[in-house]
Amino acid sequence: MSLNRKTLRRLILEEMETMSELQEFSSSKGGRKLKQSGSKIMAAANGIRELGDGQTGKMRRALHDISEFVGKLGRSLSEIDNLDEGEDSENSLPTISELKRMIKAIKSIS
Repeated sequence: MSLNRKTLRRLILEEMETMSELQEFSSSKGGRKLKQSGSKIMAAANGIRELGDGQTGKMRRALHDISEFVGKLGRSLSEIDNLDEGEDSENSLPTISELKRMIKAIKSIS
């Protein structure tokens, strides 16, 4: 296969079209800021967990549930460039059941 200008241009355009919107965003300035924010959220989750370690009973469980959800959310945001649309994102993103468990935990202490 000879690579002339026309063929090379077509290959480049095809490759550019296959880049997903998520990949495009994660490499942008906004994507980098989102990853930084995700790291801050993870740090907040660790702080919540430490607070929970000093508590007992329902408060401890509630803070640990909150910490788990927030940590998973922060990790997903900080590693957004590793998420591939449709593949294994279920493992790293927080689930609806985790959200419901967090809401239930918050209601139990209020």
